[in-house]
Amino acid sequence: MRTTPAIAVAAGIALACASAYAGAPLGCTRIADIPPDYAITYGAAIQGLFDDYATNGGSAGCIDCHFAPPPMPSGGLDLSAGASWGHLVGVPSGEDASILYVVPGRPEESLLFRKVNCDTPGVGARMPLDNYGGGLLPEQQALIYDWIANGALPGTSTTVFRDGFDIRGFVP
Repeated sequence: MRTTPAIAVAAGIALACASAYAGAPLGCTRIADIPPDYAITYGAAIQGLFDDYATNGGSAGCIDCHFAPPPMPSGGLDLSAGASWGHLVGVPSGEDASILYVVPGRPEESLLFRKVNCDTPGVGARMPLDNYGGGLLPEQQALIYDWIANGALPGTSTTVFRDGFDIRGFVP
């Protein structure tokens, strides 16, 4: 059988899509029923989670492991106040440079959201690790999703979700 250029292009696209989803997230927590938060202040809400979050097993903070001073933060990611936003937004992951920690407006493509929402985020393990009190509550995961969907701003986000956006319709 003769292959036409259109068939060859379609086959190439299908192969690229299959390999792009080889590391697709699995075991993600459903957050679609949680009311969206349209006004999020980064320092109080997102940095507040990094500093201290309540889990099913108590309280801890991402900065327990992801803090710069000696010797180096876990995964090379510093989530301390004053540093976290600049180390997340538009920054390639230390585990896979082809994936950004945060893609503004695209939580489903952002490793930060996948890491807190999915058992198998596609790269590395779900955060926080089990020995730190279990994962974030679904409401906390939804807050991170909403912050990213609203543009991942360093201050207060009061924007409207992107046009045609299916509110938290993320399906891995």
